[in-house]
Amino acid sequence: MAKLCTLLALTLVAFAAAATKCGSGQSACGSACYNPSSYACTTDNKGATVLCPKTSPQACNGGCYDPSKYICTGAGGLAANTVTQSASAAKAATTSAAAATKAATTSAAAATKAATSSAAPATTAAAVNNNPTPAPVNYPTQTADLRIINSCKKTLWFEARYGGAGAPIPGQSTTATQALPGSYVDYTVPSTGLSGSRFWAKYGCDTNGKNCLIGDQMQYWPNPPGGCPAKGCTPPVDSLFEATWGCKPGASCNAGNPTTWFDTSQVDGWTIPYKMTASGATNQCDCTGTGCGFSGVDATNLLLSNCPTGEDLSVGGTYPSVIAADGSTVPLNSVDLRIINNATREVIGCMSPCKKLNWGAPYGLQQPETSGATMWMCCPTPTPDSCSPNNGCITSAACRAGPIENTKFVDAVHKNAPGVYSYSYDDGVGLHACPAGTVVYTMEFCPNGTSYPLQL
Repeated sequence: MAKLCTLLALTLVAFAAAATKCGSGQSACGSACYNPSSYACTTDNKGATVLCPKTSPQACNGGCYDPSKYICTGAGGLAANTVTQSASAAKAATTSAAAATKAATTSAAAATKAATSSAAPATTAAAVNNNPTPAPVNYPTQTADLRIINSCKKTLWFEARYGGAGAPIPGQSTTATQALPGSYVDYTVPSTGLSGSRFWAKYGCDTNGKNCLIGDQMQYWPNPPGGCPAKGCTPPVDSLFEATWGCKPGASCNAGNPTTWFDTSQVDGWTIPYKMTASGATNQCDCTGTGCGFSGVDATNLLLSNCPTGEDLSVGGTYPSVIAADGSTVPLNSVDLRIINNATREVIGCMSPCKKLNWGAPYGLQQPETSGATMWMCCPTPTPDSCSPNNGCITSAACRAGPIENTKFVDAVHKNAPGVYSYSYDDGVGLHACPAGTVVYTMEFCPNGTSYPLQL
């Protein structure tokens, strides 16, 4: 009982903390902010917290439903609410016998459909979460090291990892946090810094932030057991913010590690347009021999409509085709780099030339990096001491002079996301540095009314 009370108290504290981070007119549901005039924070039959619209304010198995039409059964499925529907049928009967018959028939059909379809809750949840009305943009002043905002019209899940094992950011109990349109998530890193952190957005996920259409690029935490979705992890093409955080002023390690290094990278591809901004001592960032200052990264126009559909990966015709994993011959003179979800007819990602060639089916062509066109598009350096194409190795100078620099993909990134890495040796752009603990960062997805995904 004592443990239960402690857990309840911690839960209430967590909810209270989340509430203080939400803007005016918003409430907190777990770590997500929402508009209470349009949504309800409810608990389903398994005790999970679920955000539902006011029109379907109750939850069953993670899905939202209208209690006047359905009930949540003991097995966790939906069945028709016969009490309510019978009352409606009786009312109809007093008006017209024919109308009563029609109502009864409709009721029976609805009951049969609900009873035989265990997927009904999930389908309802997807319909609810995909197109909610964006919440008002009225955020409190940012004090956290990083704030990620969902300005898209679609529900996203923010994934936050650090270290080689992809653990949750210290202070976070999980790696994935739901973000409704108009909501944000704040992340605070330890005063002693944090190495190898990565933050990105996932789309088309279930109510646990898993089995996403795109964004499941790492095995689920904890790892082990980890694991990927049933169809495998998705390519790591996600638009992301990554940083190695230095020690903050006042920490004993600050003198030896006073700098935060960060970038946004499109080396593997992109998904969602974004804008990354910074505030604080930005006049002390990116110092060179001629001055200092960081103005942010604007990838607002990095739209999926700019993803090449006819990329030439043949290296000037040297490698006209490849044999894919399924045994088919694929021409390389005109390759579609888009990731298309055929079920929804949406473009959900854009693969870089390297990832299109070296990633496995069904997304890529599963080619080895140390030979053929893939070597020239990926620029691997397995033998840096004796680097040559004969050894399956491309030097940085040869890579920058080679075919990857002249691809439509690299041109699209340079034009629509200036200052962002587009391939392995895209030197002179990408990496930034600021004094640790004196600058805070904001990563906003779908800024300025841009949209995601691209509907075909």
